[in-house]
Amino acid sequence: MNDFKTKDFILHFSKKHLILVILLAFMIIGASVSSLLPSYALKYLIDGVINPLLASQAQINQKEILLATGAYFGSYLLVGFFTIFENYMIDLYGQKMIHELRYAMIEKSHRIQSSYFTRNGTGTMTSRVTDDVNSIEMLFAEGLVSLLVNFFKIIGILISVFVFSWILGLILLLLIPIVFFVTQSFRKKMLKNQLSNRKLVNQETNNLSETIDSSLVIKNLSKEGYRQNQFTGLLNKDYQVMDKTAWLDSLYSPIIEMLKAITISAVTLLVAYSINSTDSLMGLSIGTFAAAMSLISSVFSPIESIGQELQTMQEGTSGIKRVEKFMNEPEICKKNPAFTSQVVSKSVDYKPLLQFKNLSFHYDDGTELIYNGMNLTINKLDKVTLVGRTGVGKTTLFRLVMGILEPTSGEIDLNGYNVSLIPDPEKRALFGYVQQDFKFIPGTIEDQITLKDPTISLTQVRKAMQDAFLDDYVMSHIEGGYEAKFNEEDFSRGQLQLLNLARAMVLNPQLLLLDEISANLDSKTEKQVIDALAKATSERTVISISHRLSDQLGFTKVIEVRDGKAY
Repeated sequence: MNDFKTKDFILHFSKKHLILVILLAFMIIGASVSSLLPSYALKYLIDGVINPLLASQAQINQKEILLATGAYFGSYLLVGFFTIFENYMIDLYGQKMIHELRYAMIEKSHRIQSSYFTRNGTGTMTSRVTDDVNSIEMLFAEGLVSLLVNFFKIIGILISVFVFSWILGLILLLLIPIVFFVTQSFRKKMLKNQLSNRKLVNQETNNLSETIDSSLVIKNLSKEGYRQNQFTGLLNKDYQVMDKTAWLDSLYSPIIEMLKAITISAVTLLVAYSINSTDSLMGLSIGTFAAAMSLISSVFSPIESIGQELQTMQEGTSGIKRVEKFMNEPEICKKNPAFTSQVVSKSVDYKPLLQFKNLSFHYDDGTELIYNGMNLTINKLDKVTLVGRTGVGKTTLFRLVMGILEPTSGEIDLNGYNVSLIPDPEKRALFGYVQQDFKFIPGTIEDQITLKDPTISLTQVRKAMQDAFLDDYVMSHIEGGYEAKFNEEDFSRGQLQLLNLARAMVLNPQLLLLDEISANLDSKTEKQVIDALAKATSERTVISISHRLSDQLGFTKVIEVRDGKAY
């Protein structure tokens, strides 16, 4: 998705769900209009029914009283109906929007360049998809939509009061900015404290995580008191911030209630004075006065809500910027569906297995070229050892070979096919990558090899495990065999590395990539790995970063990587 804009996404979403938008608009209008009905029903009940009866001393018409009372009660039922379905429609709109936006972001993550994940931790991606999308949903659903509802309610109340009395209308017109100013003043102070609280909670979490990760070092150096004092200091600051927030929160409601009481008292005195005045400026009936008071009292709630909604929208704006930045991240090049593993692996007429053609690469967060116009040819069944100082880019070269990273310029061909154009699901049958540490996934022992790929059979799993000398161990020492839940403690460090090898070999790839796999092995477990590798590499092209391991396997071709070139 190029040049992603949230407003365009919302517009497209609204067109796609036009009926939902129409229903939402109907509920907004219904909620705004229905909120005025109880006041008008109250005016009719008092002026149209009760006052005439009291004035004429006529016999009470119970049917008329019941109808008027029923109308008043029914107006509140209508308010309740529209409020329920307004909230439901807002939630439905928001949840559908969240679902589609998150789906679009997950799709984007499949197309995004791997350098994004190199620059950002897993928490960043999680935060974009969860927290930021939630803030956008709240901005549009609980922010913008609710803001419109409350704005229409205030306009309706203001017009109605002006209809009853232009003087009361002017009073209300002056009151609204005062209440809004008080609300916003409290909201800004509370928001400032909330942001400080979030920052402090984040610092507390990091402090606690660092303490746990470094617990042995802290104990050895007797620094428990120092770390405890740091954490206590953060807790005290957090307590002070939350205490201020609680104090502001406890003050806000009484102040609003006091403003409401002052307003109603002042208006009551003004109306009472006008009744005895010869000018009779206001001349309100009892029913009109009651209705006006009901409307003036009800205006405080939407004003308070608007303050909260503006804050929500302010918070959501930053979420929009972060989501748009993510959605506009550079994407990988479009894959060629014709480049299947069968097609690429059966290209027997192409003699070199792997060719680096004028390859240049740098990560997009820097300008330093890791590779600069590198040319290299690796033939079928070559056993190659890559050597070079730490940080020269050997592991990066593996990622370029597998098409995880894309060259800045030039290309890498496997059997004559550009690896960057090979679809990702096809790569596992072409490249067997054995990394330094075994990364397990939740599931069974079989799942560790198949990675939950349903196309890989148990027969293929057992063949790969036999080649890695682990099949007998799993079948005889682990209850449940391959269907048993994987437990890392059931395997030694060397066996975990053999699992890595079995995972890489299960689809019989042409090219095997060994990334420092003997770095953490002792001599005994290293021999197990060497024996398994000797069998696995005998009929395959292999590129290894481990010089010591390559010597033991009899690799004869050594390529030095330095200054962005291969020698």
